[in-house]
Amino acid sequence: MRACPKCGQSFNDDNLSFCLLDGERLVAGDSEPTVVMPPTIPQTSINKLPGKKRKTLLWVSGAILVLGIGAAVLVVVALIAYRIGNARAGSNGVAATNTSSTTASKAASTPAAALTPTPLASPTTSDTGDDQNDEITPIAWNTSAAVFKTDAGLTYRFECPPGGTIMALWGSDVYTADSSICTAAVHAGKITLDSGGQVTIEMRPGRAIYGSTTRNGVTSNTFGEYAHSFVVR
Repeated sequence: MRACPKCGQSFNDDNLSFCLLDGERLVAGDSEPTVVMPPTIPQTSINKLPGKKRKTLLWVSGAILVLGIGAAVLVVVALIAYRIGNARAGSNGVAATNTSSTTASKAASTPAAALTPTPLASPTTSDTGDDQNDEITPIAWNTSAAVFKTDAGLTYRFECPPGGTIMALWGSDVYTADSSICTAAVHAGKITLDSGGQVTIEMRPGRAIYGSTTRNGVTSNTFGEYAHSFVVR
């Protein structure tokens, strides 16, 4: 039996001259087997392990950072979209309000018989066959002459209740047929808002234009051509 004096490895082949492990010249050895220790891990391999762990940790940290940034960007985008939506909704609400205000203003400055409800009673022609009528008809302050027969020359007598409210009025002395009868009577100085009273009107032909004046606390509106008119007598 031959043995390596360097690593202690024993070989049964007496023809070997050099150690198969480290190349050292073999010497004669005893017959007792020599325990071979496993080779140790080189120090360089041990030093490499922490580096791999550090790289893995860096990759994991980078991935977490990227995910966090992405989530933050999504939150910011969602917040901006929410604010833009609220701003648009507010703008639409303001536009709707302005449209409503414009419509209301137009309705207040443009004669419209539809704004005046039908009175409780309507004048009728007299038994004599003419178009004059002495019947007194109670009306409201928003009743206009347009709800009655508007032939020129017809006269009507009405009763305006006390505690009146100024309603739409177009013209001065001669008023559009869809003006408030009671308000025209106050403007003409025939009755007052507080007391009300009886009013007689006469239907007239339409005019090309109606003026505006302020009388007795009532300001009338101007208007262009209208088919029928009335005066307060």
